[in-house]
Amino acid sequence: MNADSNVLLLPLCFFGLYMILEAADWGLCLSAPLVCRSREENKAVLGLLRPCLDGNELWYFLGLFMMGAAIPGVSETLFHTERIVLIVLVAAGALLRMAASLMRNLCSQPAAIKALSFFSYAALAVMGLAGASLLVNDGSRISLLGFFCALWMILAAFQLGTLYGAVKAVNPLAERFRAAFLVSSVLTVVVYIILAVLLKSHAGDSHTYGSFFWISLVATAILFAVSFLLTRMRHVKAGLAAAYLSSFFAIAIYLSAYAAVLPEIFPVEVNSLKLAMDGLPGTALLVVAFVWTLGAFLWRQIRKKEYYEWKDHI
Repeated sequence: MNADSNVLLLPLCFFGLYMILEAADWGLCLSAPLVCRSREENKAVLGLLRPCLDGNELWYFLGLFMMGAAIPGVSETLFHTERIVLIVLVAAGALLRMAASLMRNLCSQPAAIKALSFFSYAALAVMGLAGASLLVNDGSRISLLGFFCALWMILAAFQLGTLYGAVKAVNPLAERFRAAFLVSSVLTVVVYIILAVLLKSHAGDSHTYGSFFWISLVATAILFAVSFLLTRMRHVKAGLAAAYLSSFFAIAIYLSAYAAVLPEIFPVEVNSLKLAMDGLPGTALLVVAFVWTLGAFLWRQIRKKEYYEWKDHI
């Protein structure tokens, strides 16, 4: 990657932080109507969305802001309307999940759970399509790459959400979460392989990206296989840890394609990015934000299971 690509690494890292930290929340919303059989189970899933305010959206907004500053052409041509839509979707998703977790009695209604799930599917699909439009030379909003980006974002979130639910819920809900993860794994692998091929073709023949691509793809495959096998053997905690590591490399492949492609399409303005960064809050505030979001993520990993009253009607 050249110097212009390196300039984009910081905003891309912010996007990656958001995707890793927030994926399980999106996935819980996606999978809830499929795994829950009662209002008590719906309440348990909504309880897994806590803490209500984790601040992960900050990293997405910072990524959008810095990407627009580093590449003004993105905002001026392809990404003006999409950026507004993405901000609204990400913010609305955070507010809806917060409201649902705080008002579990009201939002545990089947209709409310289905509405939250539908919004999550639509939001992730739009995010995938909008992001892929930057990698397409003509900026097309609908493309083969965009379709697989959208599908992968949905499936990747679904997988992390269901596996997190398998760890933090109790049976029989936890078992259904585990089954949902295992059943969706084959489709996720197929979709990601196709997406990876498409990303490699759009990134061109860059030697640096090519080496990084193959190393990360092998790491993604190995870690995902480990996660699947551990989950299959009911070692769901270890499976979740392996799934997060696999997702890290998968997201790295996805975002590094932007670092390779965008400088070839748009001029990168380093000075503009520096001026924008000077206008951002101080380093101390960013450190506090990082500690806050990381703390919320770690709390979710060590929190107690979400118990609920289960009545066997059989």
